[in-house]
Amino acid sequence: MRRALALIELHPFGPARRLLAASLALAVSACGGGRTEVLHPSPPPPPASSPAPDAQRNPPPPRDAPEPDPEASRLFLSRAAQQRPAASAPVPRVTALALANTARGEAGGMAPLGDVVSLAIAEGESGAIPARIPAGECAVFIAQGGLGVIEVDLFVTKGAPPALEIVAQDADRGPVAVIGGRGACLSAPAAAPLVVELHAQVRRGAGVVLVQGFRGARPAAPPGAAPSGATPPNTAPPSAPPRVPPR
Repeated sequence: MRRALALIELHPFGPARRLLAASLALAVSACGGGRTEVLHPSPPPPPASSPAPDAQRNPPPPRDAPEPDPEASRLFLSRAAQQRPAASAPVPRVTALALANTARGEAGGMAPLGDVVSLAIAEGESGAIPARIPAGECAVFIAQGGLGVIEVDLFVTKGAPPALEIVAQDADRGPVAVIGGRGACLSAPAAAPLVVELHAQVRRGAGVVLVQGFRGARPAAPPGAAPSGATPPNTAPPSAPPRVPPR
């Protein structure tokens, strides 16, 4: 007993250390059967994803112009051989004002090409008007339907049945038909005038149709564009000058 007390006096922290070591050994054996477990830090949470951008709800309209209605040309060509001269009619004041407003937007800055022609056209019928585009100029043609006209079509043709050729056709819907409007005017060659015929057709409805052309200078070619028939420039790199041997 005296010896044990002497040992405790000499090593006062010895029993506590042994008790702590025994406790740790029991804990390790209970958890892993004597194996030491290496703890790794948990991975950080993934970053929050940014919200997807809103989809465009109103995409811009396509650049391609609308295509002409093929039914209009089929009806016109099926009756072109039996076309009768359309009866002239007085010019309605309201329709004339509507034609002037249409021309202001479609043929701004252009001069009238002849007078306004007023035709009374029944449903399914058409009327022909001769037209002449001066050499080197271009033209816009407008057909403005009056009261009772639901769908009007406009054609520019060359030749005569059965060899009638449609040069241009409007792609509008409703009582107004335009060919060559907003800068896309119908051009004549620089050497001679272009002689054509206009045909205003009422596909649905019936009534008075006003037809008028407008003339102006042909739009200038874009910068750098070569004239028609021109030889393209030589784009090959310049050859090196001949070497002169030293004397």
